[in-house]
Amino acid sequence: MPLAVMVLGVAGAFITTSMSSTKALANVQGYRFVSQADPCHLDLMCSNVVTANVCTSGSNQLWGKTNPSAATCQIPLYKIQN
Repeated sequence: MPLAVMVLGVAGAFITTSMSSTKALANVQGYRFVSQADPCHLDLMCSNVVTANVCTSGSNQLWGKTNPSAATCQIPLYKIQN
């Protein structure tokens, strides 16, 4: 019985870890560069899941922020896959 409880605990830990890493790969806000005065202009939603299709708005590539208060947008983003 104690062995079964330990196995279930370890399995639960792995499942929780994989769930939290899946949340990190999600839809995120995309920004486009307009000018030095407006380097992160709010635009479309994109994904941080790497694919062959970069996220764009018109002819502009969209970028993500490392955190919401970041002044620059340097994280490459990708089109949301359906």
